[in-house]
Amino acid sequence: MVNADEKEYYTVVSEDNEVVFKTGNVVSVGDFYINEANNKFKIIEVDHDERKAIASFEKKVELVEEDNQALTLSPIFLADSDNKMVAIYNTHTGESYKPTSGTDSKPGSGDIIDIAAQFANKLEERGVNVVHDQSRHDPHDGGAYERSRRTAEQLAEKSPDVILDIHRDGVPDPEEYTTEIDGAAASQIKFVIGRQNPQMESNDQFARYYKQVADEKYPGLVKGIHYANGKYNQDLHPRALLIEKGTYTQSKELVEGSIDKSADTFVEMLGRLEGQGDAGGGSNLARNFLLLLIFVFGGGFLLLVANEKGLKGAVAKIKNFFDFA
Repeated sequence: MVNADEKEYYTVVSEDNEVVFKTGNVVSVGDFYINEANNKFKIIEVDHDERKAIASFEKKVELVEEDNQALTLSPIFLADSDNKMVAIYNTHTGESYKPTSGTDSKPGSGDIIDIAAQFANKLEERGVNVVHDQSRHDPHDGGAYERSRRTAEQLAEKSPDVILDIHRDGVPDPEEYTTEIDGAAASQIKFVIGRQNPQMESNDQFARYYKQVADEKYPGLVKGIHYANGKYNQDLHPRALLIEKGTYTQSKELVEGSIDKSADTFVEMLGRLEGQGDAGGGSNLARNFLLLLIFVFGGGFLLLVANEKGLKGAVAKIKNFFDFA
């Protein structure tokens, strides 16, 4: 994904002038980044002329906080079902890998469409139903997301469990996305979450779950999560994610080599999210009934939040009631 000027990219450094990450996406003050080691940084200064930004270290994060009872109410969790459906599309349909195709862009028929199709096939091999909409959204300009929004809306109407927008980055250094997994060179992936997005919290939790499973199964596969100043159509679904699969200066073959690992991790994550409402002593039925109560008696719930000094305390109070009952 390249939202900066063509062939331009940003370098984000720490206050100690150590490189935090590079990206072809425009960065903004207020953006966050969780790196491969799960260290969280916040961008505090941007020089758009020099394409350089400074980020302050905030803390090392726990991707999934096991003791957070409020998560049992999260929309990222999935209902028990043997018919999981994932919707996939490509906003920037021309994105390609220059070492393989001789160009970084093939309008209407970019390598990224085939990369997404291969990922879809790997999911289907593992029992996941996939709808891959290959609609074109060229040209690669500021209006691409508005054009792809029509595609995303049509996919959302199918009620998928997940919506994925597959890209490749625009960083010229192939090493930015190259690592070693199981003794062999591998292309990394990165997640992008839109900060201007009412679904950001659930999208964030979903991305963190994906990264946690990847960290366990294939350390280094996910290079980070960028919380960028945009929406990226993620307001349409609580489990929407933009995934960068490598960068344009890597060979398509190298990127293809990581697809099976990405799919393996993704399906493992879906399995963990299914039935997670049982965590902490509640059942899926109780969780759904609780959501109904909150919807109907929202005013009473807000009062309970105030009395218990926060959402976590209120959720714990209600869960204790159901446990006792």
